[in-house]
Amino acid sequence: MEVVQVRSRQFQCGVDNQIPIYCWEPDSESPIRGLIQLVHGSCEHAGRYEHFAHFLTEQGYVVYANDLRGHGRSVTALEDLGYFGERGGWNAMVAELYEVTLLAKEEYPNLGLVMLGHSMGSFLARQYACTFGGGLKGLVLSGTAHHPRGLLHMGHTLANLSIMKNGSKHRSKLLFNLSYASFNRRFHPARTKLDWLTRDEEVVDRFLADKYCGFVFTASGFRDMFEGLLFITDRAWINQTPRTLPILLLSGTNDPVGDYGRMVKRAYHEYRNAGIPKVRMKLYEGMRHEILNEIGKEDVYREIADWVNQCLGE
Repeated sequence: MEVVQVRSRQFQCGVDNQIPIYCWEPDSESPIRGLIQLVHGSCEHAGRYEHFAHFLTEQGYVVYANDLRGHGRSVTALEDLGYFGERGGWNAMVAELYEVTLLAKEEYPNLGLVMLGHSMGSFLARQYACTFGGGLKGLVLSGTAHHPRGLLHMGHTLANLSIMKNGSKHRSKLLFNLSYASFNRRFHPARTKLDWLTRDEEVVDRFLADKYCGFVFTASGFRDMFEGLLFITDRAWINQTPRTLPILLLSGTNDPVGDYGRMVKRAYHEYRNAGIPKVRMKLYEGMRHEILNEIGKEDVYREIADWVNQCLGE
């Protein structure tokens, strides 16, 4: 099955936000199986998922993704990367994901939709499921975790203090170190500061060379993220996830974001304790954070495709 060139467009969100949307479609007369909406992680952009999107189109799926606000081509100047707005940027990103869903269902009204979020995208997808999950046929969470709420409250407080002292667009080394600095510690001798992403050195080098990757969030961006993480770890909100929603958690055993599997298992049990029976988890031995860009990613791709097929009744 051949793949047409990706379609892209922009939609207006608020007064000053243009959100780029990308759509990959199978170029074939074969029936389309369904829709998959991808949500990328922090400090990257949707274009990094093109290889995976091509694989999904070969399986008969239409794939939608957008650059989250403060990421990729949602900004008009590189200095705006990592800035989501003065307040409420996290909730705005969730609302914008819903706008992408509405567009996908408008263009393909008779097809079911599965959402896949990676890393920060998985956290956004988890909040999305609390509010809009009734419209999903399945939810895939890649590189996710369940963070201790005490640490999240501390991070939120420090972000607010940074904003009060230096302004919402300040880039705080303290906030960055609290959130990311420990991730590379296990990988010695380290070739780069981002060895924790994947064992595939070409992927790491492309990330380092990409002007839309690897930036530091602003203080307000960190505040927004901590607010979102506090939301998704609140059991009252976890309980809002539809009980019938199938959920698949995937991670690597060497992923520091999920504390090498421990916090992935915690997220799994949080869903099980909320009375959601259709939850599965798989940890890939030796893989690091970006399992979709890892050595051996083909196994991950096939796992996702098989699971999505089941969700959509095939």
